[in-house]
Amino acid sequence: MYILPPFILCLLIASSSFLSAAMEPADKLSETVDDIIEFVYGDCCVSASPEQKQVKVQELLESRYDMTVLIRRALGRNWNLLDSKEQAQVLGLVKQLVTKAYVEGLNGKERPVVSFEKTIEISSKRIEVPSVVVLDGKSVHVLYRLGRIDSEWELFDIVAEGISVVSSFRQQFDDHFRTENGAQLITKLKELLKK
Repeated sequence: MYILPPFILCLLIASSSFLSAAMEPADKLSETVDDIIEFVYGDCCVSASPEQKQVKVQELLESRYDMTVLIRRALGRNWNLLDSKEQAQVLGLVKQLVTKAYVEGLNGKERPVVSFEKTIEISSKRIEVPSVVVLDGKSVHVLYRLGRIDSEWELFDIVAEGISVVSSFRQQFDDHFRTENGAQLITKLKELLKK
């Protein structure tokens, strides 16, 4: 429960960035992808343990991307069912789960190749950036959806082969909150981190 296929989680993290107005969104995405892939596969980190890689990837993500936007969209109306302490805990736990899934999902796999296509402008505040990820000889089409929040471009959804990260998580969270509460969600997320 609350786990997406590893390739989607990998794409979520690999594409994450806090987009700067000084740089085109696709360029910033590409730079972030390159930085994270280099960290996971490059000579600099061959001896790093999975736990060390998880810490480094999470630090990199948090320095470039506010995952709160994506996580809050995934929670949807359920966000308001959590008190402020539970909200903070859920945000922290989901960030850790995504990071862990990414690092573990790439373990023993070939270095992925990512190519970005031309940005599609939906409106002055919304764009989509299509890409193709080749991982272990398989091509995956990924669409990154970004929105302008204040003066920054923020990633608000990723659609991989027609599967929306936000919609998938939202369905799982909706199912949870039909019968359970925030405290039980936190317990489940903590259990998933231990696995």
